[in-house]
Amino acid sequence: MSFDSDVALLLFNYQGLTLKSISGTANITINNINLEEEIITISCSDGKIFNESFKRMRIVYNALLENRCTHVEAALQNSGSRRNVPETLLANLPFIEYGYINNRKHLFLSENNTHHLGTLKKKG
Repeated sequence: MSFDSDVALLLFNYQGLTLKSISGTANITINNINLEEEIITISCSDGKIFNESFKRMRIVYNALLENRCTHVEAALQNSGSRRNVPETLLANLPFIEYGYINNRKHLFLSENNTHHLGTLKKKG
């Protein structure tokens, strides 16, 4: 499994969708996905438009591959603003669920699809 083979091509299916964040307060709309430049153009629920590179998603996904679950802020070492964006993009994949360990939000990697692309599923 790898980010490029398992995730990058699926991201293209997000184009035009509004993805729910786990908290439900920071939904994002995917305006454009450029696979060559590895950039996603996103509109936030506050109306601001920005570009998100694949870099932070790749870091979190690699942590998932290594540990089967990860706390996004820890994987990203609390770096950058809008840390919920890579979390939302990954959690809406059909083989990633979210849940809590010690009241801290985590993502969990599943062997199989457990829900539809563009939706969330809580583990358990």
